[in-house]
Amino acid sequence: MRNSKVSTLAALALITGAVNEAAAAPMSPTARPPPGIYSAQVVADFELLADSDSPNLVYFVPKLGNLAVQSPQSPSPIPRFQINSYYPPNGVLMGEELTLMGGTLSPTADIGALQRLQTEAALQGIQIAPAPVRSARTTFNLFAQQGLTGRVETQCVMEEYIIILPNGNQLKQRVPKCKVLDLNGNFVDSNVVYKFTSSPAPANSTANQNISFQAMLLPAWTESLKTSMMFGDQLDASLSATTEWQISANTLTRQARLTINWQSLFEQASAYTAFHLNSCVEVEISAFFERLATCEGGTQPCGVYIEYRQTDGTWSDDAPEDASFIAIVEALRQSLEKELFTKVEAVNGPVSTEPTAIFTLRANYEKIVTTRNEVMSIAYNQGPVPFNANTTLNIDCVVGGFGYPVVYDMDKPACRARVGQ
Repeated sequence: MRNSKVSTLAALALITGAVNEAAAAPMSPTARPPPGIYSAQVVADFELLADSDSPNLVYFVPKLGNLAVQSPQSPSPIPRFQINSYYPPNGVLMGEELTLMGGTLSPTADIGALQRLQTEAALQGIQIAPAPVRSARTTFNLFAQQGLTGRVETQCVMEEYIIILPNGNQLKQRVPKCKVLDLNGNFVDSNVVYKFTSSPAPANSTANQNISFQAMLLPAWTESLKTSMMFGDQLDASLSATTEWQISANTLTRQARLTINWQSLFEQASAYTAFHLNSCVEVEISAFFERLATCEGGTQPCGVYIEYRQTDGTWSDDAPEDASFIAIVEALRQSLEKELFTKVEAVNGPVSTEPTAIFTLRANYEKIVTTRNEVMSIAYNQGPVPFNANTTLNIDCVVGGFGYPVVYDMDKPACRARVGQ
């Protein structure tokens, strides 16, 4: 059984450590649902996305993360986290007990959840991989209280500090200090951090990148942190983080059917170019095809009647959402521009950054004499759309610190399950 777990973890290490270099990309969940059927627990733990090419690949974004852990299968996993007291030798808080903490947060810290996802996917012949991301933004939440809604009750005062300068002179400094009323009726200091630094998650990577941080917390939080570290409780009240991953998700390529009355269409093009002195520039040609795409009345007044293939396989003249309109116009232009217009470009002229091409009507003898309507198909795709998924990163399942080694809490079943034991 243990060998089976070790081999599973080895596979997970490959999955979570490698960047997917394939040309395929995640699909927008509105365009294609992820392959397979998963338990409610897996759906709660992960955002799942289909692949644009492979029907047997699912991308994942963890919804919850925690501290990175070394040697998770050993009897004593090693959390990548340290927390100790710090007494500033000078400054406003000279001699007071601050808390210095630092560590590495991992979106894939819950190995038990990853094992569950991999097992359910493998039973269906599906592979899993961390979702490729275009960018990532991590926000550290440096103060949190449960159950606070709307405007909260606060108390703010100005505290005066005396700073002793290196030359022995004294300097008085006033610092604002605010407290928030919590659910227990106590006013809690809303100022948590004295100093804070973190490393950003890299762009153009995958949704399993670790994030390192270092924080120095104010004296008011020292005792509560010591208590939390004694029992392995969550540190959400003082520190947690959220990583927002931006994914370039593909959309489905869709089909439209054109019924073309060439004589009417050339009349439309002739009237349009005549209005522009038979010499249209790029933007005017684009506007012409926008008019065609929105024209109503059929082939006689418009020259083109457009039908769109629906998800159930039927055809309808109901245009899709606005996000696809530009793609439709571009596909329409690519199909009809060379039949209707001749593009004239300047040659051997002076170098210029301005567009120099003009468009005139084409003498298309073959199409103009066509008396029957012609039907052709075009494909359009609105291109990648941004899709955001969040990972909440918490700190718990660690005990010790403040002069003692920080160890992973193996006494709690939930903590053991997180490292796959």
